[in-house]
Amino acid sequence: MKIVLLLLLGLGWAARIAVFKIASERGVPAAIVIQFAIIGILMSLTLISLLRWRMPSRSPVAVRFYVVSGCLGFLLPFALESIVAGKIPAFVFIVIISTMPVWTLLLSFALRVEHANWTKTIAILIGFVSALLIAWDTTAIGTETVSLTWILLGFLVPLLYTLNTVFVASRWPSGVDAIDVATGQAAVVGVAALVAMPFSGLFVEGWVMQRALGPVAAIVFLETVLLLIYLRIVRVYGAIFVSLANYVAMFFGALIGFFVFFEQPGWVTLIATLLLVYSLHLIRKDGRTKAAIDGSDRAGDDDDDQALTKGSMSR
Repeated sequence: MKIVLLLLLGLGWAARIAVFKIASERGVPAAIVIQFAIIGILMSLTLISLLRWRMPSRSPVAVRFYVVSGCLGFLLPFALESIVAGKIPAFVFIVIISTMPVWTLLLSFALRVEHANWTKTIAILIGFVSALLIAWDTTAIGTETVSLTWILLGFLVPLLYTLNTVFVASRWPSGVDAIDVATGQAAVVGVAALVAMPFSGLFVEGWVMQRALGPVAAIVFLETVLLLIYLRIVRVYGAIFVSLANYVAMFFGALIGFFVFFEQPGWVTLIATLLLVYSLHLIRKDGRTKAAIDGSDRAGDDDDDQALTKGSMSR
């Protein structure tokens, strides 16, 4: 079951990046896409909560958790992705995002979430080498050069996701499940989107809604489903395991980039991809994270399974 969830998460992440790129090519302003999608995600998750007669916990600990995880894992990377995706070839951006396991391992070691060892250290070094190769080879992809500034901004996305993943895995409040957390996060980000609306030109540029409807609907559906899957994996299997979905996304991203956007990666990027795959193999051999074997995570397995099933049926 965990491998199936990991594959679905990787596929969804790759598809989401492609949707952002399509929206950018249509000339839809990033702020419009982000704000409509956030509102749609909040409505979707709220409907799921109402259908199961359970609203998220509003305790101080839970609210703080929603705010921090909503910003680190949703608002900031969501906004950054919508800007960067249109400036970097889809395959390259997917590979950049795929360095998230490297950052997750580093942060896990620094915070002593799990013990360091030679296998993981070698995997980290290989990941860094592959990331450097990707940055160096970027200008060889397609017919246009890509500014180093956009590459560096692209790397901020996996860093934000890393911070959020480790935070969620280590600070999950008691008495809440994946749907509670997802709805709480969406509420925090939804409030931010509503506050930003007057400054984004959303009301002035309402005519763009027709052009943005397709991408926004796709992002709402993908993000709602992916958020629930992501939270389920983080709680049960830990931060390291869920970060491996980035490697799955790399392969699907390559296929999307080739068949949809007609992008041709350079040979150095292909070598970097092989290095990333090998680092995945090393990390997989080392087992799960400390969070994955914690008793509280095991105790919540049944509740999360039921919540995820109900959420899927309500959609």
